Order: sequence, then C-alpha cells, then structure tokens
Amino acid sequence: MKPQDYIKHLNNKGIWSFTHTQATEFLSKDITAAIRILRNDGRIIDPARGFYVIIPEEISLTQRLPGDRFINDLMKYYDAPYYVCLLTAALYYGSSHQAPQVFQVMTNPARRDIRVRGNKVVFYKKESILDTPTILKNTPTGYMKLSTPEATILDLIQFNIHIGGIDYVATVISEMLDKLSPSKMAVTLKGYTLPIQQRAGYILEFLGFTKGMDRIWKQVMKEKPIYTPLAAHGKKDRIPKDPRWKIIVNQTIELDI
Repeated sequence: MKPQDYIKHLNNKGIWSFTHTQATEFLSKDITAAIRILRNDGRIIDPARGFYVIIPEEISLTQRLPGDRFINDLMKYYDAPYYVCLLTAALYYGSSHQAPQVFQVMTNPARRDIRVRGNKVVFYKKESILDTPTILKNTPTGYMKLSTPEATILDLIQFNIHIGGIDYVATVISEMLDKLSPSKMAVTLKGYTLPIQQRAGYILEFLGFTKGMDRIWKQVMKEKPIYTPLAAHGKKDRIPKDPRWKIIVNQTIELDI
C-alpha cells in the first residue's frame, strides 16, 4: 500500500494516529522511506519515537496542531494514566487566561515536556492521579480525559507556584464558578491534602462563592486543621490570620480582571 493510501485507509476508519509496528502491516518494506514521504508532505508528525499523528488536510503546514487531536492516543502509546489539567482544563470551563501554545497534562510517572507542531505539551506528575475525577471530552478525533471543574480548581491551587501563583489561579477560578458543584467539591476535596482544602475554601469564599460552603467548612474542620499559609512559598509572616479556614493570609489576593 502506498503511504498516502495508508493515510486515507486510516482516516476512512476514523483513525488519526498509528505506530511504526502498525504501519509495517500495510506499507512497503522500506518503512523509513514511507514515513519520510508522509512527513515531508506534511501529512504526519511524530511526537514520540515510533508514534505518528495524521495531520488533517484542512490544517496547513504553518498551523498549530491542537493537543486535543492526539493526546489520548499518545498517552495510550505511552501506556500511562493521564488527564488534561490546570489552565488547559480551565479553558474548557470558561476561563480565558490560558496561553494557547501550551497544553497541560497530568500523568504519572514524570515525563519530559514535548513540542508538537507549534504546541508545547507540558506534563505534571501526580501520585494520586487515578483517584482524581475526570470526564470524557469529545474532540475532533475522538475524546480525551479532562479533570472535572472541582478537580481542576483544586489542582490549580495545588500547582499554583508552577502556573503563575495565587493571584493568577484565583483569577482563573473566578471564571469557573458557574461550573462548580458544591456537592461534588465536597467529595473531591477528600482526595487532596488538608492545606489544599483550607486554601480552596478560603479562595472560594474570597471570590464570593457561598453555596454549600458551610457544609464544606464543617467537613474540613472535622479533620482538625492547623493554620497553614495561603501562599505556601510566600512570605513567612504569621499574621493576619483567617480563623474560619485557619489560613495565614501571607498574601493579599489581587484579581487580574
């Protein structure tokens, strides 16, 4: 089978990626030459060694290839758990504070970031990844795993130092409040450390979210938390303090809106 015919064969079956091993079953004996032809024609890219993504004909050679077109197949190839997370996930829940050239993915074990056709895929490691609630989000080529709004908010708080800090994260969360379910948040909180739970409660109430927060507060207080700083890597000041969530307010939240 000729290289271009192989691509059409896969597309007709709704398949948008393939591996080197899979290609050997259909292409000529000189697989290396066939791959080179497809790459030079702008029909495929290889984000991982031996793994190829088909470029839709409607995307020109100069256009960025969105991460949602290949991330699920790529993570299957890696045989690693994953979900689309943080600012990328927030984008799907109404936040506009995400640089489009970065696609953020939670996984385990740790993995190096990769660049794919003008798009950088940034990986974050999370030990408890299998306990994080996700949904399946439809994409142009199938679906991908996406953290729920509640898990997205908690991850934003947990990883805030890597994505712009407390102010930036609070701004992003403020644009997602209409997607937040208090009952689901109460359940999701249990999968995060107590300091993250306290910071989440403080930030949500700071943003004016009150629905169901008394129930969440009682749930957190049952764990007998001690005072924890709002910004874990911020000033070492011990005052002022928020007695409700037992937060040391060592940073004043300033929203970028």
